[in-house]
Amino acid sequence: MLRFLLAPRWLALHVAVVAAVAGTIVLGSWQMRSYAEQERREQAAARNQQADAPSVAIEQALATGEPLVRDAVGRPVTLRGSYDGDQTLLLAGRERDGVAGWYVVTPLVAEDGSATPVLRGWVPSADDPAVAAPTDEMSVRGLLQPLETDASAAVDPTQPLPDGQAAALTSVVLFQSVPYPPATVRQALVVLTDEQPAPAVAPEPVPVAEAAPRPVGISAWRHLSYAWQWWLFAVAAVVFWGAFVRAGMRDERARAAQAAQAAHPEQAGQSASASSDPSHQGLP
Repeated sequence: MLRFLLAPRWLALHVAVVAAVAGTIVLGSWQMRSYAEQERREQAAARNQQADAPSVAIEQALATGEPLVRDAVGRPVTLRGSYDGDQTLLLAGRERDGVAGWYVVTPLVAEDGSATPVLRGWVPSADDPAVAAPTDEMSVRGLLQPLETDASAAVDPTQPLPDGQAAALTSVVLFQSVPYPPATVRQALVVLTDEQPAPAVAPEPVPVAEAAPRPVGISAWRHLSYAWQWWLFAVAAVVFWGAFVRAGMRDERARAAQAAQAAHPEQAGQSASASSDPSHQGLP
């Protein structure tokens, strides 16, 4: 029954489908590479823009109690205040050069009572002396980044951790871990790039790209959508091929039945007579 698939017109269809699937897979992979390259360029451009942009007081970039808007992501800011070392939070499972460690986040409290979580750096041990925050009044410079999500966690966020540790700095974790009124807390993270006076011992600096990269722009997402479209075309080609094969099998069965009837007309006549005979129909 399947020999009809070896007919020239069917072989041409098979070749066309294979070529279409291979072509759409290649085009989808090319779009994925374009997406990765565009994302890398956007991240690099954002970092260069961040490095060259002048710093602004954090009050000008983000008000307390307000979420961080996209345009403010990566903006260099300055803030003054004192670290609340008792509220230091360690984010577990963060790697540097293949070594698992912790990010050190400590809120900086200004004179007006506003609090801003500052990512001070990375330590290889939770007992590292660099975890202790300076007690002096500090002048801090850093880059604004959004708070994390559970997807940012390097460890299972559902598993309990020791006091003072968390899997990710989400908004829920932030408000649960600090004793300040929500209206006085900035819902963003400042990735430290400089602080004065410089402490004698400090965590290792965390590049902003490692902490929380800038959201991907529309150009990069367009490449990603094109990739999925090409791969959907590949699936559609296989589905249509299957539909054509099923239709061909139905036609082949019909032709075989007609050929058998034409080759043995007497059997067809006998079958017709038998069906019309009352004795074969269960009638008296």
